Amino acid sequence: MTDHVCHYHVPLVHERPLAGIEEALVDALLRDMVHPNSLIEQVAVGPRFISVVAEGRAGMASLLGAQPADHEQGLIYDVIGKTAGRVAGYLRSTSPFAVSLGTAALNAAYAPDLQNPSDVDEPAEELLVKLGRGKVVGVVGEFPFVRLLKEQVGGLHLFELRDVEGSVSRERWDDVLANLDVLAVTGTALLTRYLGYFLTSARRATSVIIGPTTPLSQALFAFGADYLCGSVVIDPGQVLEGVRAGLSFREIKKKGGVRLVTLKAGGRRP
Repeated sequence: MTDHVCHYHVPLVHERPLAGIEEALVDALLRDMVHPNSLIEQVAVGPRFISVVAEGRAGMASLLGAQPADHEQGLIYDVIGKTAGRVAGYLRSTSPFAVSLGTAALNAAYAPDLQNPSDVDEPAEELLVKLGRGKVVGVVGEFPFVRLLKEQVGGLHLFELRDVEGSVSRERWDDVLANLDVLAVTGTALLTRYLGYFLTSARRATSVIIGPTTPLSQALFAFGADYLCGSVVIDPGQVLEGVRAGLSFREIKKKGGVRLVTLKAGGRRP
């Protein structure tokens, strides 16, 4: 797992309406929540992340640089006492900040009851190295492990919403995605409304969704995901404090606030 947040910066979701495969994916995530009726108790906002606590379960989401607009200043207070399911509905919003808030609530509603919080799964980059040996790999997002991964796989293509040197040009995305063996896509693609596109465009690939924004939802497997490399908050107090302080995910994890979790289609990773 990486603490890196892909450099999409503020996702202009109002320029990419929620429709088609992206709308179907959001509908599935909202429909299958495990704890939709849990009541929101706390919300923490920082420069990097937003976190929501609902009846003791916490979820995180990246902000990608988004901050509340003037008319949204009271939003984090207005959601206190509302259900996680209702606030997760903000995923349908045209506001980047509201979409991140909705995703954090969604992740709180999917947070599992941990039986063994000391059991930590392998980092996503290690899984990708195993899957990618001798294979063609695509990475959505400028993760810090890309250089290492490039040295250990058969070939690597980088996809970015910004202009990044060495990334695949937008007009070639469909063709390159269709021929990948392995796809690694950041969970923040849910915020930018590209997650469904990447998963369905790389149908022949083994697809891995990565990062603390990743919903731990079985629904994602129906859209082409094979692995979910996310995180579970095990100390909400530490996470809220870290979010407000602007800590990176790695720093929050180091303080013991979260643990890594890998889910595999058909069940937990063996």
